[in-house]
Amino acid sequence: MARKGCRAGATTEQVLTCLRTHWSCCGRPMAVAYRTRRTITTLQGSYRLILRVRRCRNPTCERYHRGFRPEEEGKWALPHGEFGLDVIALVGSLRYTAHRSIPEVHQALRDRGVPIAERTVTYLLQRYEELVALHLADPVGYTSDSKNRVR
Repeated sequence: MARKGCRAGATTEQVLTCLRTHWSCCGRPMAVAYRTRRTITTLQGSYRLILRVRRCRNPTCERYHRGFRPEEEGKWALPHGEFGLDVIALVGSLRYTAHRSIPEVHQALRDRGVPIAERTVTYLLQRYEELVALHLADPVGYTSDSKNRVR
């Protein structure tokens, strides 16, 4: 079922900028091409992220007119996602560690104040499974002993 009302507004606003100041390919300074916004819901609340996207203006550069988004955006959420990585991790933990059903996971999130639909919980569980599969398929990763890294 579709959402019946508007999504709640963000409680906190965060501006994200690129950490790099110059392009590695041509050496020119990175100029802000445009700003975009996205709203992310985490366990701590709803955040409005304001992203300063940069593009190279040098026509001979390999990054010419290709957007470069802030690096920090990746620690908030997956691309095109509405919910933060902490919500995805909690969904996976409740499902596979606490052995809860989807309706129970949904209710646990609602009890924590996360406005979420039950179908979205299923979707987030699929994203969690994809992330675990990617981690397990990574040939260069960590061994079972956390002190010894393979890298």
